Amino acid sequence: MQLRRVRCSWAVDKLKLVTDYVYASGGARKKYLRTGAAYIDPFCSSGRSLIRGTNNFIDGSPIAAFKRAAQSAGRFTSIDISDGDEELLVAATKRLTALSAPVRPVAGPASEAIPKIVRNLDQYGLHLAFLDPYNLAALSFDLFEDLAKLKHVDVIAHVSVSDLQRNADRYADEDYEQFDRFAPGWRGKVSTDVSKAAFRAAILKYWRDKVTALGLPQARHWELIRGHQGQRLYWLILLARHDLAHDLWAKVSSAAKSPTFDF
Repeated sequence: MQLRRVRCSWAVDKLKLVTDYVYASGGARKKYLRTGAAYIDPFCSSGRSLIRGTNNFIDGSPIAAFKRAAQSAGRFTSIDISDGDEELLVAATKRLTALSAPVRPVAGPASEAIPKIVRNLDQYGLHLAFLDPYNLAALSFDLFEDLAKLKHVDVIAHVSVSDLQRNADRYADEDYEQFDRFAPGWRGKVSTDVSKAAFRAAILKYWRDKVTALGLPQARHWELIRGHQGQRLYWLILLARHDLAHDLWAKVSSAAKSPTFDF
């Protein structure tokens, strides 16, 4: 299989945090093997990536998570994946099948696949969703609404700082729907008659409050992933109802201090 995504070196940092959390949560997951302990990845890509500027390949997120869970106290009972690109989904499915992973692919973009995945799961199981989109618009709010229907779900979400910084002015235009998908209803709540930094911070706060209102409290620490020149790329955020999830996140992330949202 030749399909692959070219990633930058910071993808390794992202995967390490996700898989460290997968390993740390194995003990809790072990208690839910009868009701189900799914790994959910609606942006699964091909399951393999080439690090840009090198000859080094790394596992994609669903394969890395499956392998790390197998080393922990509790495996995943299913690997539920989707991708808007059917070829990438097929490639990831083949790679997981070759590892004898309990993979369950669902075709289509995340907004179409997640409702189907959620309906397939026992809502009383303990599930982990990794949302790793390519931009803010792909991190649509309906994904969180559907995942929140599960009683015990941990969500690790990638929120793009760089997209927010570069494109906030453009996304605020009525001709664009990126913010409407990411944070629906924002136009009636967030003023655009402020500085760029204040506007970006307000959009993010509005989104945070909406997610919290779904019953998905955010971990105090947002992990900031930086590029090779120190530029801020994105946050990895944990959303979870149980205190244990927040304790585990604090142990595996660099939670020395709370994040700042200055732009």
